[in-house]
Order: sequence, then structure tokens, then C-alpha cells
Amino acid sequence: DVSLDIKAGEFITLLGPSGSGKTTLLMTIAGFVSPDQGSIYFGQQEMTMTPPHMRGLGMVFQNYALFPFMSVAENVGYPLRVRGMSETDQKKKIDSALEMVQLEGYGERRIHQLSGGQKQRVGIARAFAGNPSMVIADEPISALDVSVAAAVTELLMDIQRESKTTLLFISHDLSAVRYLADRVVVMYLGQIMERGTTDEVFSPPYHPYTEALLSAVPIADPSVNKRRIVLEGNLPSVMDPPKGCPFSTRCPRHLGEICDTRVPEVQFNADRHGIACHIDMNELRKVEPVITLKETAAAE
Repeated sequence: DVSLDIKAGEFITLLGPSGSGKTTLLMTIAGFVSPDQGSIYFGQQEMTMTPPHMRGLGMVFQNYALFPFMSVAENVGYPLRVRGMSETDQKKKIDSALEMVQLEGYGERRIHQLSGGQKQRVGIARAFAGNPSMVIADEPISALDVSVAAAVTELLMDIQRESKTTLLFISHDLSAVRYLADRVVVMYLGQIMERGTTDEVFSPPYHPYTEALLSAVPIADPSVNKRRIVLEGNLPSVMDPPKGCPFSTRCPRHLGEICDTRVPEVQFNADRHGIACHIDMNELRKVEPVITLKETAAAE
């Protein structure tokens, strides 16, 4: 029961715990998984189980997903060959893509000769080589150390902004998301709890789960205050979710039977800021911000 729209050129981030359905949603959009029901449209065309590169989509995988028996250039050019592009045009696209990710001269190298960050750059080059209108990235920086992840993220952002490509991105780094994404979609147990612009999602009113997520963001800045919210209990099985609100078993703002038995409708705080919760929107607006500046810092 997931429904969302993505506008051309937007950077959308999916947030949520492991098992919430983020990767399944991306794989369904990409055409690797068939939806149990409903439809997916790309523009006016309904998507089918066709590989993404045949439909103008690029993919960046969490584990690189590169062919070890191919060279860097062959990996980058793979979707171009599948689409039947001529060798001359392929070479131009491959050279341009490798230059874009700052790997000029790496075309003949083998995958085992690359570092983790370089492998992910090859994956990004492959995704953007065919000038796709949309790129889907499944936690592309989770396996990298902090400094390399920052460099790869910045590179991905620069390419996305320059090419004006729509980017759908899974991330667990809320600190980075706040400064990178145009819109945020928060998932829990296969359902969307909240969606909106980054500013809207990071400020009250919050869905109670979003509020707890923000409370878990590590902040080293001593001038910042952060409310601490501890969720009790274990994450329920996605195979046997609660009958009502998916978050009802762990919600610190649990209202009672209505949360346990009835799936909440989406309330809208703004045009595209929706929250799936039984708590009245006026009450959610009264919630204090999770992250605030200390008074002395604000005065200075």
C-alpha cells in the first residue's frame, strides 16, 4: 500500500529501518520485482518488468554489482551495448562518463584493482553513461568510510544537479539528507509514514516515527540541543504487521485501540507534506522541535 509521486529533476530520499521495504520499492520501480497489485508509471507510460537500462533508468547498487571479468570500460558500457549503441558512440559515452567521475585512464583496469570508492565511482559512471532521465541509488555509500562516502556523495550530487536527472536515493544518514535532498519519504513496515520537503520533514509537525528518527541523529555540535526519544520493543515482522498503524506497537504517542485496529489516513500539513497518523494535525503541530540551538548560541 505504497503510493508516491516523483517530479522530474527532484532528489528524493527514502528513509526507514531495515526491512521497511525501501529496497523492494526501488527494485519494483526499476523493474526487477513485479508489484502484487497497482501500477507504476514513468511519465505517461506504464512500467513493465523490463531491465532499467532499457527504459532510460540508471542504477547504483549498494554492493557495486560490477562484473569482475570485465574491465572498467566494459562495465560502464554494458547498458549501452545492451541497448545496441554503436562502438564509436559507446567509446564517447564511456570516456565522458569516466571523466565525469574523475577516473580518466582507468578504462583498462580490472575491478579487483580498484578501491571501494573507485568501484562506486564506476557504478555511478555506468548509471549516468546513457544520460538517463532517472537514477535509482540503493544505499550507494553505506559500505564506504566517512571521508570516501562524503566525496562520493558530493560527486553524485554534482552530477545530478548538472544533468538535472531525477534521483531516488536510499540513505540512513539523516545529517546528509538534510542538506542534499529536495524531498524525503519515511517508510516503516512497508508503508509510508511521512513525506514532504526536507524542511517540512525536519520540522514539526512530525510523524511520531520521524520524531524518533531525528532524535537518533548523532550531533557533535555543543551549541545544539536534541530531545532524546527511546523506542521500546522490537520491530514487528513485515510478514505479520500490526492490524492498525504499523508503528502502533512502539509509538510513544500511542492513542489506544484506534492505533491498534485502524490504519491511519494521510493528513496533509501542506500541499505535499503528508503524515499517516491518527493524532490530529493540530496536536502534531504543538510538538516541540527535536533539534534546536541553545539560547546562548542563538543569541550570539
